[in-house]
Amino acid sequence: MNLGILMKKHKKIFILLFILAVVLPVLASWVGRPETERTVGGMRLYAFDVGQGDSFLFILPGGETILIDAGPEAAGKKLVRELKRLDVKKIDLLVATHPHSDHIGGMTRILSNFPIGKIWDSGYIHGSPIQKNFYSMIQKKNIPFGRPKRGHSEKMGSVLIEVLAPARLIRGTKRDANNNCLVLSIKYGNTSFLMLADMEREQRAATAPLPRATVLKAAHHGSSNGTDMDLLKEVVPGLIILSYGKNNPYGYPHKKVVSAVSAMGIKRLDTKDGTVRIVSDGERIMWPGEREAGGNGN
Repeated sequence: MNLGILMKKHKKIFILLFILAVVLPVLASWVGRPETERTVGGMRLYAFDVGQGDSFLFILPGGETILIDAGPEAAGKKLVRELKRLDVKKIDLLVATHPHSDHIGGMTRILSNFPIGKIWDSGYIHGSPIQKNFYSMIQKKNIPFGRPKRGHSEKMGSVLIEVLAPARLIRGTKRDANNNCLVLSIKYGNTSFLMLADMEREQRAATAPLPRATVLKAAHHGSSNGTDMDLLKEVVPGLIILSYGKNNPYGYPHKKVVSAVSAMGIKRLDTKDGTVRIVSDGERIMWPGEREAGGNGN
């Protein structure tokens, strides 16, 4: 029988065979992948709008969570709502970068609403009622607690967490609590996030050199004694997050910082415009709408 006549007679069968020949190998390769590769969409970072303060959530590819700081006490309820909205059931690692109230004020709300795997603390004793209450709740709940120093690192699934500071206790500065911050580098694949907390020049000098990073959390809310042109040239970030409150009384971010970020051509996202969401697939970073915060600072 002529092939053309045969194909016309059995057209549907030929189409079906063609589809199977093309689609089955693709399906086979897909099904053969590990479950995590098919269902997990990389690592997410949420820089929350907590007013004048800091709070950052990492949701790792395996579902583990890292919460760095909890903002001021007044933002505690809002932060808990945000975490529950994101379907967070547990905080695997809770980090208190230093004892100022705009970073640990919301911690008691977090401890009251979520089971905590372990806590990392800077180790700097401020003696404030907020810090005392925080420590008291940790003891009552018997939560594993540590004060890691420079050189410590841990892996959580496919993510590496490195402690860059504190390296040693720094005293005699204008703001010793800021200069004894817990500073972290969080790496996923070829992307990295440098979380500088409220690091100022004295701690930076003791920590130098800082590593390059894909994303930089600006030191000390964008103050001039935390982030400057030299730091930006050292880290060379593709994106910078400025965490500060709208109309804050400190004038953050400083105009020199804003100018340096602009001169370097670095993408800038500000929490005063609302919670920032960044996604890493291990090779590149993305953020919905790729919105860039504007303004010239104060």
